[in-house]
This record gives sequence, C-alpha cells and structure tokens, in this order.
Amino acid sequence: MWSSSKSSSQEGSLFSPPPHQSSDEPQNASITKRSWWSRSRFRPRQDVSLLSVRKILFIPHILSDQEKWVIGALLLIFLISGLGLITKGYLSITKAVHGIGGTLSEGILKQPRTINPIYATSDSDRDISRLVFGRLLSYNEKGEIFPDLAEKYEISQDAKTYTVVLRDKLVWHDGVKLNADDVIFTIRTIQNPQFKSPLRTNWQGVTIEKIDDRTVRFALRTPYAPFVENLAIGIIPKHLWETVTPEQALLHELNLKPIGSGPFRFDKLKQNKDGQIEWYQLARNANYYREGPYLSTVVFYFFETEDEMIAAWHKNNIDSMGPISAKHLQEFSQEKVSSFKLTMPRIFGIFFNPKKSPILANKDIRTAIAHALNKTEMADMIALGAAFPVDSMLPPATAGYTPNVPTYAYDAELSKQILAKAGWSDLNGDGILDQKVKENKKEVIKSLRFTLTTSDWPDLVKTAQIIKDSLRGIGIDVQIESKPFSELETLNLRPRNFDILLFGQVYGYEPDPFAFWHSSQIKDPGVNVSFYANKKVDQILEETRKLADRNSRSQKYEEVQKIIANDLPAIFLYSQLYPYVLPTKIRDVSLDKIAVPADRFNNINTWYRNTKRVLK
Repeated sequence: MWSSSKSSSQEGSLFSPPPHQSSDEPQNASITKRSWWSRSRFRPRQDVSLLSVRKILFIPHILSDQEKWVIGALLLIFLISGLGLITKGYLSITKAVHGIGGTLSEGILKQPRTINPIYATSDSDRDISRLVFGRLLSYNEKGEIFPDLAEKYEISQDAKTYTVVLRDKLVWHDGVKLNADDVIFTIRTIQNPQFKSPLRTNWQGVTIEKIDDRTVRFALRTPYAPFVENLAIGIIPKHLWETVTPEQALLHELNLKPIGSGPFRFDKLKQNKDGQIEWYQLARNANYYREGPYLSTVVFYFFETEDEMIAAWHKNNIDSMGPISAKHLQEFSQEKVSSFKLTMPRIFGIFFNPKKSPILANKDIRTAIAHALNKTEMADMIALGAAFPVDSMLPPATAGYTPNVPTYAYDAELSKQILAKAGWSDLNGDGILDQKVKENKKEVIKSLRFTLTTSDWPDLVKTAQIIKDSLRGIGIDVQIESKPFSELETLNLRPRNFDILLFGQVYGYEPDPFAFWHSSQIKDPGVNVSFYANKKVDQILEETRKLADRNSRSQKYEEVQKIIANDLPAIFLYSQLYPYVLPTKIRDVSLDKIAVPADRFNNINTWYRNTKRVLK
C-alpha cells in the first residue's frame, strides 16, 4: 500500500522532484524543493498583477469620449462627496472661535495731543487713551457698570465709602506690576491743582487710603450716588510719572508715547515735517488681564475735515470712522460696513448771561428768542452726526429724561408779537428793534444786539449762523464770536464773559445736573454759566444726589426739568447721535449707548477679524 501510494504521489503531486533528481538524494534536496515551490507559486501572481495594471492603463484607449466623460463625472462626484463627508465630520467635532490677527484702521477728526486719562479732553485723546489705559471700572454697551482693573468693589450703606479690590497679577505694558500705589498716585495727581487736570472738580473732597497692595478705599464727605462713575477712570503708572514735575507734565513725551495696562500698547507713530501726527499705531497687549484682545493692531489716521476722511475710506486707506454726517452715512454699502447710530447723553443749547447783558434778564426777550428758532431745521442742517431737536435740559439718552416739559414751538410771528407787546420797535429803520429807557436820569435808546460766543467746532459755527439768521428775522442783531476750546474756556467760560453762549453739556451714565444748575455752581469751577438760582431746584438737586436708587433719582429729575424749562435760563436745541462705521469683517461688536465717543471701544478686546477652529 505504501509503495502504491508513494508512486501515485510522485506522479501527480507538485512535490515530485524534477526528472534529473532522484528521491534518494541528500537531505538538502528538500530545501531545493521548497525554493522551487516558492518560485513556482509566486510567479503566476506577479504576471497577473502586471497584466491587470496594463489593462487598467489601456482602458482610456478603448473607451469612447462619452464613456470617458461619464467615468470622469462619477469620479468627480465621488471625490466631492468624500470631501463633503470629511468636511462635515470635521465641522461636527470642531467649533469656530475668535482668532488672533488682523488690523483695524480707523479714521478720526483732529490729531491727539495728550494721550493720558488725567488730561484727555478732545475726542481723539480719549479714543486712544481708552485703548491704552485700563480703568478701575468700565461700562458695557447697555450703560451697565462692571469691574475692569478691579476684581470687585463695594459701597457702604451710607454711600460715603467705596472699596475697590484690584485683580491679581496686573502688569503695565513695560512688565512692571500694577498695584494700589498706582491708583493712589493717579487720583492724588488729579487732585493736585498744580497739575491742572480737568478732572479735578470730580475728586474734590475725596480722600483715598491704601488698605493693601490690591485694595483701595475712597471716602466722601457726604453721600454722592453718581460717584461710582468717577471710578471709571484710567490709571497711570507711578513708576514713570512720579519724577515728572507739574511744569513738565503737559508736554512730557509719555503723553504721546504712553505706557498703560489696556488691551493695546503704543507701537509707533508717524509725524510730518511740521510735527503733525499723520498716523498712530497700537499693538496687541499679550498680557491683557481680560479676554482678548484678538486684533493684532489698531491704526488711527487723523483728518481735518469729514470730506478728507470719507475720501480716505473710498481709497481703502481706512476701514472704520466716526463721527460722520447722516448724508454721508447713506453712501456706504451695508455689505461692506456695519453702521451704528449711538446714543449719547449730550445736549447743545444757548445759555443766557443776564449779568453781562441785563436785557436778557427779561423773560419776554428769552421767550421771543425761543419761538424764533426752528430746532427741527437746525438739527437737519448739522454737518456731523445725526441730530434731533430737544426741549429738556436732560438729553433723551439720560436716565430720568422726560419729554413732558413746557415747550416753545417755532413761531416767528409770535416772537414779533411778544417783543412788540414788551415795547420794542424799530426806531431808526435799520431793521433792529429798539426801546427808549432811562439811565442815570437820561433817556437813551437800547437796541436788541448781542454777541453769540461759541467754539470753532464746525457744527457749532454752523448752528451759530442759523441762530443769527433766525433772530435777524425778528429784529435781533447777533454777532458771532468763535474760538478754539482752550481760549473759549479761559477767556469766556470761566470768567462768564459772554452775552449768549452756544455750547454743549455732557452727562455721564449716572446723570447729575448739580454742577450745571445748582446756585452754588455759579462761580468757577462750577459750570452754572447762566447764573441760574432757584431754591426749589437747589433743594431737589441736593436731595437727589444722595439717593442710591437710580429710579428714585430719575423721578426727582423729572420735576427739575419742568421747572427749568419754565424758567428758561437757556434754550435747549438738539442732541446728537454718534454715527460710526465699521467693516463687516470686524465681528462680535455690540454697540448701543455711549457717554462719550471713546466709549465705543469699551469692549474692543472682544472684537475680532480672524477665526480658528478648535475641538468641541
């Protein structure tokens, strides 16, 4: 059986030796047999593989054009579907978040002079200061206060003590630690009359005490509810400013190349041959204590007129700007820009000075002037911003505002009747109303002639011209006197040297009309420029500033508005919105209410231009 089986296997098996070998060869023959088996087994597979590749490569030569197109389309669909599935999967496990990078190029009017929170008075000064310097407290887009440099703050029950605790590990842009000493230094510098800070009146009667390196306590002599807004103040570095004398302060290099703690730090600037600043660049502060910032740089470009600023936007030299007039606001494509009309607690009006011009003490004269002014037409003609007429001493954007006050509708004929009834007529035919009066037992002719004093700001100059033309129509002669703000403040506002003043009043998030209308503020540094004195108003204003509850204060202010509108110490003309344009590529922007234009940057640390994806 064995021989039979063996013979059979040799004849029909792949294991049979080649003809020139015998089964009685040495043991190493088995190795030869296995090698031969390996070669004989794998060679056919290699031949098949090569044949398959050749066939595949030959396919395009045997297909028709239509068949090629169909196969190509199927492959493309497969590829797109695959990419779609991969993308969908990627998106499902990741989310888009703010990415660091990008530049905001902003156009503003007028170049800065003092980028310093204790000196900043112009909009350009405050704009840049807001980005460079951190504040103890800040406000959001709804006008709600929140801690900024501060980690928290507390107000005592009697509203006379405010305790502020700073965040831990705060640093200046130069890496030096920021602490309570910097806060105390900033406030005491403001309080020092030698440094001439415009904020000094806000801090009179306030004492400040260091509790520890992170805690500061402010003590007031009497309760003052709006004081919390004073804490929205930028802090300057003691280690850099403590060696600067009052004489050096306003002209010091740190006013143009500041060191702060805000979301952006000074990077570089460019001045022309006359020393005028053409542009000013800020860079991202990587050590910022709050979220962000995400933008890498913010560059400010400065212009003398709105037309120059608009032209720069059309040339793509800037991508954001403000303020701009309502007429220009219509030019911008909503696909490229986001347009905002921000409400501000700012009001403009004319203020009468009966001490300088006794004729204005006569309410008939003031009433006739009020009826002669077309506020709606005036608001429509303002160059910058979007203006709207008002009748109250508080602007509509202010807590406590009420429209329910005595009003003086435009009626030039009524103005003429009021003046005629009061004994005024044109005695010499020059178109100006006169009246015979006795002075020192002599009869003299008094004419209705006044000087209207205002700032050289274009909006106010244009408004002054409208007032002059309107009053000329009822027989009152007006001469316009416009000056730069610094001269106006020194020569006219503080000494009360004017007949009629065209100017603005700016309220904060926590309105307090005390400084504008209380009789104690008639003398400088108070700003009751109309010499207004009303015992009832004084009493209400004194009581109101002690009330901690905002709603209670608002109710009191409604009564004050009605009394002042009836007494007519001033004529309130219009309030302005702040039209602002940003590129749509700048995202996470939430803007609504601001107190000053710089407040549009209160949350710029969250603005972003770039995005990145991270795992969910």
